[in-house]
Amino acid sequence: MAKPYSELVAQAERAVAGVKDAELRRVAFERVLNDLLGGANGAPDWKRPAATRTTKHVAKKFASKKRGGPQGYVEEIVEEGFFKKPKTISEVKAELENRGHHIPLTSLSGPMQKLCQKKVLRRQKAEGKTFSYSNW
Repeated sequence: MAKPYSELVAQAERAVAGVKDAELRRVAFERVLNDLLGGANGAPDWKRPAATRTTKHVAKKFASKKRGGPQGYVEEIVEEGFFKKPKTISEVKAELENRGHHIPLTSLSGPMQKLCQKKVLRRQKAEGKTFSYSNW
């Protein structure tokens, strides 16, 4: 059974009693009390799995997963299977425009080439001077 709130407050006060700086003591008290109360997910922060901890490192990790800009937009449509059949760069541009991303062809060719170098996409010469892009 859970301890009464007054006992948890007293325990947190004892834990920070040796801290001299008033502001640091206040922050430490809040942190200790939060851990004693079970944190945001019902368990102290140090007992929660790393993926649910509220640290800057974890926040950066999840923020970097989703990219923006032309390359990120193309990566999204790659994941959705847009390149199952070969597509020209004009078709890619049109699909991105349908999704609200208006990117000039000159700004799209570089990211497309980088995805080919990473072997995310395959680039093959189509009719004339154009290239078609498809899944690897």
